[in-house]
Amino acid sequence: MGKFVVQVFGKEGCPKCKVLNRRIDKILGKEEWADFEKVYYDITTVEGLVAFGKAECLNAQRIPSFLVCIKDESGEVHKIPERFEEGYDEETGRYRVPTYVGLETDYSRGGVITPDDIERVFREARASSGVEIS
Repeated sequence: MGKFVVQVFGKEGCPKCKVLNRRIDKILGKEEWADFEKVYYDITTVEGLVAFGKAECLNAQRIPSFLVCIKDESGEVHKIPERFEEGYDEETGRYRVPTYVGLETDYSRGGVITPDDIERVFREARASSGVEIS
């Protein structure tokens, strides 16, 4: 089975980034999430900016944010597509483009990513990846 990789994007001196990192670290300390690991990227560095660009779907105005990816047996990391049909959505009347399992800070809601939000996204990553948990 592959291992999940939580790619966290933040920046130095950002208090919300520190909170998100602490919350993710605390959650990943639980045995339930032993198949997850975290990689932190500071988007003010070249390495962080390149990783952020490769994420393709994150908004720089919504930092901190994170994606949950899966690392295959060869060590290659892959984004996990969200579970929905790409194309025109009759219900909303909009065209849906592919997105990936992750979460961005919603500053219109106070800019807080809660532990419940984090665990919900981790569960979605497991469900969307098709990886069975033993």
